[in-house]
Amino acid sequence: MRVRLLLLAAMLVSVAIYWPGLTGPFVLDDNAAFGALHGWLAGKASWQEVVPGNASWLYARPVSMLSFMLSGWLGGDAPFSYKLGNLIVHLVCGALGWQVLRRVLARDTRLAPHADLIAALLTMLWLLHPLHASTVLYAVQRMAQLSTLFVLASLWTYLQARQALDQGRLRPALALLFLLCPLLMLAGLLSKQNGAVAPALCLVLELAYFRGPRPKPVWAFFGLSLVLPLLGAAALLTFAAERLLDGYAEWDFTLGQRLLTQARALVDYLGTLLLPYAPRMGLYTDDFATSTGLLSPPSTLFALLLLAAISVAAIALRKRAPSLFAGWFFFLVAHGVESSFLPIEMYYEHRNYLPSIGVLLAVAGLGALAPRRADSASGPNRLALAAVIGLAAVLAFATLGRALVWRHYDTIVMQALKFHPDSMRAHLDLSTLALLGGKYDESERLLMQLAKSPTPRNRLMANLNLVTTQCLRDGKADRALLQRALVDAQPQLTIFESQTLMQMAKVAGKGCGEVSLLDMAQTTEKLIDVAHAQPDGLRSKWVTRAIAAEFYARARHWQQAEAQAALAWRPGADFAVGEMLVRLYLQNGKLAEAERTYASLQVQTRSYDGGGQKYLRELRTAIDQRRQRDATRAAQRAAAKGPAPSP
Repeated sequence: MRVRLLLLAAMLVSVAIYWPGLTGPFVLDDNAAFGALHGWLAGKASWQEVVPGNASWLYARPVSMLSFMLSGWLGGDAPFSYKLGNLIVHLVCGALGWQVLRRVLARDTRLAPHADLIAALLTMLWLLHPLHASTVLYAVQRMAQLSTLFVLASLWTYLQARQALDQGRLRPALALLFLLCPLLMLAGLLSKQNGAVAPALCLVLELAYFRGPRPKPVWAFFGLSLVLPLLGAAALLTFAAERLLDGYAEWDFTLGQRLLTQARALVDYLGTLLLPYAPRMGLYTDDFATSTGLLSPPSTLFALLLLAAISVAAIALRKRAPSLFAGWFFFLVAHGVESSFLPIEMYYEHRNYLPSIGVLLAVAGLGALAPRRADSASGPNRLALAAVIGLAAVLAFATLGRALVWRHYDTIVMQALKFHPDSMRAHLDLSTLALLGGKYDESERLLMQLAKSPTPRNRLMANLNLVTTQCLRDGKADRALLQRALVDAQPQLTIFESQTLMQMAKVAGKGCGEVSLLDMAQTTEKLIDVAHAQPDGLRSKWVTRAIAAEFYARARHWQQAEAQAALAWRPGADFAVGEMLVRLYLQNGKLAEAERTYASLQVQTRSYDGGGQKYLRELRTAIDQRRQRDATRAAQRAAAKGPAPSP
């Protein structure tokens, strides 16, 4: 009873410390992820546009999107309703984490006498840890939370099944192993793809806590849930690696560099979990240095050696300290998707939401190796208990500080710049906030500061954004900014360039003084030319081409606009690109080409896509009107020539 009261108290404190941050704004990916959701809540989109959306199988997250729909339907479309939902999921994850921990600790002979209490204390530390603020208060990261929730539920189910097998209850064990557990794993996978780690985490617990011959159902379970998917992934990497690895062409690092860097990232995560310093935490970690070799930076080799040494020690101590083994490999395996070969960003705090449970379990396992008092079986060490509760209070205070920062976007970004002064994103976002507030001089100051960066891409982004800032402030911009941007043009176009150029297109109107729309179009095309080796099928490439086409069209250079739009249009491109290409073909009198592109759009647009179907009808009308005009003009020309002479 006292253990449950402790857990309840930790949950109540969690609600109290997170509450101030629930009124904070949407940030970063929130608006992009919720675009269709906002439309659905406003009655302008169907549910199918929200749940499966237009994402491929690799990125679809229907379970998470259904939960966001529920939040919006119950609480409205303000950030509060989504973040409150995140907080509720956080508490549920804590309860599930406690259930998993108490069961595995009960199988650790050194920790079993106080398994429930230790599990509650570890859960309390997890609930209150400040590193999780950027998961709970970042609305879209409910995807990571729900994935964690279902992974923990599947682990609990697996442990229940193993207990049933040990007791000789075969039928319920089989139902848990081959029905409920796979369903929970699938739900985790459909919440976010890192739910794929669930079977491997079950294997970690199996190796740590279960001795003796393994029952045949256990072998069958891992064969179906782990071995077969691994073989499928290996086949995909062998025969269709481009589906997983093409994204590296959009980043400034290679596969090898990413793998080396992740060793340092894991060690940094570990340090932040064990010795948290809340002000240093945040969203803007794009300044995390890339490892280009074992000694560049030297901490790369140190990180690899440290990870290997801890792993070897955990394996050596597996029988004496099973919780140390389980916790350490839980941490590593739980990072197995987002800290692996996939071409995604190097570092994000929310990736530790699930793995952090493993770190806490490993710490408990390490503590079990300490010499035991003779009276340890009679009750817990009160001094140790007080120390853990004191640590929880410190963590709670730090998390409250982060929640207060998260009430406003500008405080989030300003704190990030203080501790991550080389973050390009933080500079750009704070500059944008200043711009939106009419503080043009402050926006320009921040961008000029970024323009002095030793990193070429930072300078490129600064100069492009300065055009937008000057255009908004004075209606004119310095043409030299575009020239300086071209000096720093990069061999990879990224989402940052396309977003910046989109913003420029929104504010440019008919041009920005001496910087004409044609200047913007030609600069955009030259940026594309520098990235000539980058595959044209990458999103950042074709989006940038579409922006060049828009600039050319607004400058009334129709042929150049058509050429860029035709290069941008390809399977998987947004509807807007095909729509623009159809209109450009019509403008240039190419009716047959317009019809072919329209037919491709028809095939691509789903029947439930209300917006897409509306635009298709508008395009059909435009094509028919053009055909009618062409027919009328042809008839007029024929009439002007008069009747053909009779033979």
